[in-house]
Amino acid sequence: MDLLLTDEQRLLQDSVAKMLAQAGGVKRTRALRGRADGFDSAVHARMADEGWFGLVVPEGLGGLGLGLTELGLVLMEAGRVLAPEPIGATAVVARAIAHGASSSKIFAGVLEGRMVVMPAIAGHADGPVVTWLVPSKESGVRLDGNLVGIPMAASCDGFLVEARAAPDGLSLGAEDTMLTYVPRSTPGLTISPRATVDGRPFADLALVDVKPEVVFLRDSAHGAFHDILLFAAAAELVGVMSAAIDITVEYLKTRKQFGKPIGSFQALQHRVVNDYARMVSVRSFVFQVAAQGLDISSSMASALKAHAAAEALDVCKSAIQMHGGIGFTEECDIGLYLKRAMWLSAWLGNAAHHRARYSALMA
Repeated sequence: MDLLLTDEQRLLQDSVAKMLAQAGGVKRTRALRGRADGFDSAVHARMADEGWFGLVVPEGLGGLGLGLTELGLVLMEAGRVLAPEPIGATAVVARAIAHGASSSKIFAGVLEGRMVVMPAIAGHADGPVVTWLVPSKESGVRLDGNLVGIPMAASCDGFLVEARAAPDGLSLGAEDTMLTYVPRSTPGLTISPRATVDGRPFADLALVDVKPEVVFLRDSAHGAFHDILLFAAAAELVGVMSAAIDITVEYLKTRKQFGKPIGSFQALQHRVVNDYARMVSVRSFVFQVAAQGLDISSSMASALKAHAAAEALDVCKSAIQMHGGIGFTEECDIGLYLKRAMWLSAWLGNAAHHRARYSALMA
């Protein structure tokens, strides 16, 4: 299944592509590699002005009230130019905190691009997690634990931390997880920056008796928080794959061997067609999941992430191989696409993890 876009969806897609091209495209992304903040705050603010961060926020709360299809289209275009701004993460965070009356300032800051709040959740069920405990009514909720691989942790304003109930803690109801907002400067929070394979900053978090600024009670937006992040990663991977194929096709047209363009060799033509079919299969899956609406099932979210992660790595590796030796050089853009695919494929769980999660959910 692929999607026949409406006029409004085409207009959105075209406007996103135009804006990202005007911002500098892949050249801008390359220039921002290795920087502590990892993205351009002016471009981030412009994205907010365009309404991208409110795509899946209800109109009554200040958003555009659109769906996952529109979010996916924006992220596919972002993936095509390797846009470093946390578009998907910010849109999902905005939706998750939109209903919290006590977080109105945070929500407005995120929606308007004045604040950057990153999701901080466990990528693996058996990996490091944060637990919450209510020692007493006077002390309130306290967070303890660790989280790994949080993007832009050293430069963002704060984190939307997903915490699990401590086994010996008091319950706040039937929920076993909660979302909390923790500012970056909160006492007890330690941020340990690390470099990623694609040059973007991320960090590990350690929380010791941390008191969150805001605690969000569970609602439908909270329930889909993790799964929509998986959807966002898959949609961006579609854009990464699509651009990698386009770049490779252009290279095959110009690179000559034995006096003719290597794109005239049937073996390479077949390989490109196979890679394109892989990309289309993931894109179709993205649209199928988007058709479920914002309350997507966890099993389908994991199936999508597993499929997108595996195919994106194969397609980008294939693109490198068809470029030959030049594809391995730092100056060649195709290498940036493989590195981005590597990071997105691993974020929040790789293909093997999500195949196992899908199997467990369907059992």
